[in-house]
Amino acid sequence: MAHVTTVIPFSTNNCIGTRIAKNESVANGITTSIDLHGLSISRIHSRKPIKDLYPMQTHHRGLRTFCSAAQHLSFKKAANELSLTPSAVSHQISDLEEELGTKLFKRMTRRISLTHDGSVLYGEINHYLRAIDEATNKIRKQATRHPLLVQMPEFFASELLMPRMSRFSDAHPSIDLQIEGLGITDDHNPAADINIVLSRKTPKAIKVAKLFPIRYVPACSLAQKEKWEHEGIKELAAIRRATILLHKARPDAWNQWAENAGIADLRLKKIIYVDSMFALSRAAEQSVGIALMPLPVSQDWFDSGSLVALHDSHLVTEDYYWLVLNGNSNKRVALTFWHWLIDTFNQ
Repeated sequence: MAHVTTVIPFSTNNCIGTRIAKNESVANGITTSIDLHGLSISRIHSRKPIKDLYPMQTHHRGLRTFCSAAQHLSFKKAANELSLTPSAVSHQISDLEEELGTKLFKRMTRRISLTHDGSVLYGEINHYLRAIDEATNKIRKQATRHPLLVQMPEFFASELLMPRMSRFSDAHPSIDLQIEGLGITDDHNPAADINIVLSRKTPKAIKVAKLFPIRYVPACSLAQKEKWEHEGIKELAAIRRATILLHKARPDAWNQWAENAGIADLRLKKIIYVDSMFALSRAAEQSVGIALMPLPVSQDWFDSGSLVALHDSHLVTEDYYWLVLNGNSNKRVALTFWHWLIDTFNQ
């Protein structure tokens, strides 16, 4: 007589533990002993191949079905929970009983109850199945969880979105976001789920929404404005004699502003070109010069007193911030953020 010990790994989807050891004593027949933490059930088989003696796929599925039926004491309720028919539940449990060599349920006319062996088996394996379900569901969610990629101008992200981002995160804790800032020389990322773009024309996309227009106002630091007022220098004279801060994306902005304000001959003494809206704002705040600040994007700079308007005339443009939904996006998650952006920024 040969003595063989077989260790059979279980898949994480339908197992009750990492492995179960099966001891077979091989002679003219095979005596099989299954030990589930103290539960020992033996049966006699005729000589068959091991794969026929242990139909593991049925066994795994049967254990899960057994636990559901044992919890509800109903094949019908177990079938509803597992999206099976009551007949399929009954067959799976019968297969498991045949494999284990013992009855797990007492079947009566209108109800079922656990046998002694059924109660022992359920008590031993149910919490393992629950723990495995929780672990695999957690891993599955993490494996399929991809952040929503949103691309927008850097100044929009820093001045408008981020100060309000906690509201969205609190309302939708399961949605991950990846925010990409877009510089003036950067190309739009085709992989983005949502883009926020500044444009005069309606962007071409499967879904677009207009957020708000942009207007520009001359601004400087409060200290600089008070200094000019103390020296008796008027607003227009201050603009002509001060250093002008100019964003590279709008080289004609000051001429457009002057024309809109009815100023015929605006001669600028000195110009500093920058390619970052944040750098331009910071320079104005530090009294480096006067900048045309975009509203309402930079409104917080004025509300905090970091900057003050130097002239009442605003340059109203035909540029709008647009919300663009791309075709490759996760529709449900993307639309959730889409509607929140519209509710938050649409004016």
